[in-house]
Amino acid sequence: MRIGFVSDLHIDFNRQYDFVSVLGQLISDENLDQLVIMGDSANGLQRNLRFYQQLAEALPVPFHTLIGNHDLYVDHPRQKSVQQIQTASRTAYRDLDRLPTSLTRHPFETRHWLITGINGWYDYTFANHFSEAAGPRYANNFVAKHVWPDQLYINGNQISYRRDRKWVVEQILAWQHQINRLAVSGKKILVASHMLPTKKLARQLPIPFYDRFMYQLGSDRYRQLFEHNHVSLSLSGHSHMPNSVIENGIRYRNLSLGYDFQWQNPGDALGELKRVMFVLEDES
Repeated sequence: MRIGFVSDLHIDFNRQYDFVSVLGQLISDENLDQLVIMGDSANGLQRNLRFYQQLAEALPVPFHTLIGNHDLYVDHPRQKSVQQIQTASRTAYRDLDRLPTSLTRHPFETRHWLITGINGWYDYTFANHFSEAAGPRYANNFVAKHVWPDQLYINGNQISYRRDRKWVVEQILAWQHQINRLAVSGKKILVASHMLPTKKLARQLPIPFYDRFMYQLGSDRYRQLFEHNHVSLSLSGHSHMPNSVIENGIRYRNLSLGYDFQWQNPGDALGELKRVMFVLEDES
């Protein structure tokens, strides 16, 4: 069995590419038996639902999905109230997480691997010298308020450290409960997530205040969870920085495709997906 993992297709930004056909060709060329799409497929609920319906009708193999931050974006937020934005984004999360393709709800196994998912969020633990007491200060910074679009498109510009931390903790508790119920003895654990579980996956860039952009990339709490549960392999997206590291015995890979101006070969969506994709090969 060959399982391909991809992330950050951003089909509405990379709109000149037909990703239904591209993914079909990827499956054929790489002889894949299943595909995992790890979030940020498109902006907003309806675009994602249309895309996944098209994939269901066209792809010759099963596929699984995770939720990224862009998948929750609400159209025209400046024309909506805070309550309307937050209600719409949380409805999007609920509906996408309840899809039959949702990897968080429907983990699966091969002979040697248990393949699970966490959608992921951020809680500012990637800040240098993070402390719980300083969490609200890290959350309420000018990058979050004026540069990073999540707060506008998902939360109506309402910044809350407590809310973001709660989101991460709830995902962790749900995943741990799932692991406790599953028979994982003798199998290696793979966790696919949208957000980064370790800051070490993000490359350091010589940009003023770059550390503040790091805050929104993921959570160190995921790394701690994975170490506690002896996870073997962690796959993530979100950062648009394909990378790999080994930390405390866990292999971490980032598989972000990202925007086409970030690619090594702009114009070659299929080639770029082949470059950043991870393939897990095991017996069924």
